[in-house]
Amino acid sequence: MINGIFTIDFHVHIQDADTQSKLCPDDRKSLFFQHAVPFLERIAHYSEPIHDEFVNYVALNLRDPISRYFYNKTGQLGLMEVLRLFKVYDINKLLYKMHKLKIDHAVIHSLEPLTLTQNLLDITKPYADKFSIFASVDRNCADPLFYLTNLLASKRIKGFKIHPQVGGYACGELYEKIKDIANLAQQHNLPMMFHTGHIPSDSLTDLHGCSEVEAIEPLVVNFPKVNFVLAHIGWESWRHVLNLAMRYKNVYVETSWQPAGVIRRACDKLGADRVIYGSDFPLLKQEASLRQVQKALSTKELAYVFSANSRKLLQLTNLAKLNNYDLVSN
Repeated sequence: MINGIFTIDFHVHIQDADTQSKLCPDDRKSLFFQHAVPFLERIAHYSEPIHDEFVNYVALNLRDPISRYFYNKTGQLGLMEVLRLFKVYDINKLLYKMHKLKIDHAVIHSLEPLTLTQNLLDITKPYADKFSIFASVDRNCADPLFYLTNLLASKRIKGFKIHPQVGGYACGELYEKIKDIANLAQQHNLPMMFHTGHIPSDSLTDLHGCSEVEAIEPLVVNFPKVNFVLAHIGWESWRHVLNLAMRYKNVYVETSWQPAGVIRRACDKLGADRVIYGSDFPLLKQEASLRQVQKALSTKELAYVFSANSRKLLQLTNLAKLNNYDLVSN
């Protein structure tokens, strides 16, 4: 618990056995990956405390078109770092970080077709009380409803994750491809988490899907009983995300990769009861994400953002109370 608040990180990832081989395979055949990456990875392992702070600062503060243009030009370098982080930060490192930072529970998101939901269920089985799992599905899945319904039988799936770019969904098809999944979420009273924000990966060959916030609106409108959580508050598109959330009460926002000023604005516009703490571990360290949220909010607001909102969406009311801040039942 952080300051007596049962704290939940609503957005983390861990690598399963297949992720490394599936993420951008064509790009990893390049001369850069074959010859430079083995050397650069060794350097990055030792320089991480320094370059991590630099990368975090840049990503949190520089999201204008010019900055994103330069990010796109370093796509393979970014891919190298993503793969390295997934190799280094496994389930044991996540548990260690959570214990050190007093984070009590975390939501692990699969990224089909990269990170398989069943693999995450298997990896986290010994720690079921510490983790909730969000299942995902990509656009090429032959029968997504059958696939997801089978996963629901585990009783550990607490929501669905849609990453349009990783899953390969084009903007024009997003509603038609996802509407049956949203209906399944509605039937089981499960939230849906959507990645929002443009990943600066135009120089990569395998990450080209929808990054437009407006493409999600038809789902929000037609499934008012489903709670939609928009990850990263849209990163560079945070104004679009907040405008959408202000119009629809079933939209929540998640804080990873946003500086304190944007998080403050989200609480002011939506209220603390629709803002959720997440880190996007290991891509953004939990220390950095916690620092931004704590800088932005009061203790009472933190009780909602760290805990009450997540517990409500995850239906974790049987877990430990919030001491002086048990806001779910109020």
